[in-house]
Amino acid sequence: MRRSTTKENRKGHARSYNHIRKTIISLLTLICTSFLAWYFIHNYNQKRTGHAIVDLLGAISNKPLRRIEYGAQSTPLVMIQSKLDDNLLQRFLQEHLFSCSEIELNSYPGLDNRVKEPVYVYEGYYHSLPTSQTVYSKNPNPMIGTDFDKPAASPFTRAFYEAFRDVNREIFDTLTHNLLEASTYKDTGAEDVCYVLAQWIDKGYHFGDLSIQIHYGKGNEQKLKSGVAWHQDAENSLLHLAVTLRGERVLHSKRIQRDANNLRPVEKNERPKEILETQQQGDVYLSSSTLMQHAPQFFDTDYATRVIAIHARILYTSEEVNYFRKVRTEESWDKLTNILAETLAAADLKVPSLAKVEARLQSAAVQT
Repeated sequence: MRRSTTKENRKGHARSYNHIRKTIISLLTLICTSFLAWYFIHNYNQKRTGHAIVDLLGAISNKPLRRIEYGAQSTPLVMIQSKLDDNLLQRFLQEHLFSCSEIELNSYPGLDNRVKEPVYVYEGYYHSLPTSQTVYSKNPNPMIGTDFDKPAASPFTRAFYEAFRDVNREIFDTLTHNLLEASTYKDTGAEDVCYVLAQWIDKGYHFGDLSIQIHYGKGNEQKLKSGVAWHQDAENSLLHLAVTLRGERVLHSKRIQRDANNLRPVEKNERPKEILETQQQGDVYLSSSTLMQHAPQFFDTDYATRVIAIHARILYTSEEVNYFRKVRTEESWDKLTNILAETLAAADLKVPSLAKVEARLQSAAVQT
């Protein structure tokens, strides 16, 4: 009897163990299923609010991605950094505006002279389109902001930007395609910001608006500390190409930087950190200065160590940008900024060689 009871007890224990094990497995399955359901719903909602519109990007999304960062209001953006070849840089420096004496600069025609000793600031506003004629468009300086007949930059400078657009044609054709695919215009005929930006790029207006800035004298440390130097650019800097030709400056910006393997959406409580990136002679960066707080830092310099930088933005008139703002909605803006970031993240950006620029200069593409 004792042996029989022991066997029954063992069977009872085994049944009890199997029951507990099945219960635990069921609970774990339920937890995993619930987590997966939450994850997909959460990601779907993030996609709707603009944090992951990868499905709109087509084949380009299969390429290795550059890190996507986040600026103001956790808006995605990309920072691409590169450099001019030295022979291209030296050719740029032969241009009169970049090599003239201080006396010549002070009387250089067409420059916005903002000299308030001991700070010396000069700024010239030009276009980089192939034509040598003026182009009626908005002044990129927000303190001026009016439309005027913008003069052509020098033939060599325009040839550089024509060559830049040419060697990166695939990137911007892809960007145009992605924007049009996402636009409401495709289905309804209604224009939105995706459609308008695609039209600007298709017309070759990207990097068509040049601001040539020359700084020397006392640095701007006080403005940097007080916050006066900090700002976000207008819509023309959704595509912003900056080239430093002389001197050294530091770009301060506020961005959230994530590890490339971290695909978790940005949380609301994440705050951008201040990032410092030195810009030296020949340095190039492409980003979306519209989407991040940033400020340039200038050090104490003299004329020999002056800073010269060209900022190339989207060319448009006041009427065109006002229309862009009129058709802007939260949904279309989220689509635009995500497509812009995802496309640039996959982009193999190229800086044209001197030979490419000179070939462009010799062709009929750049009028003298």
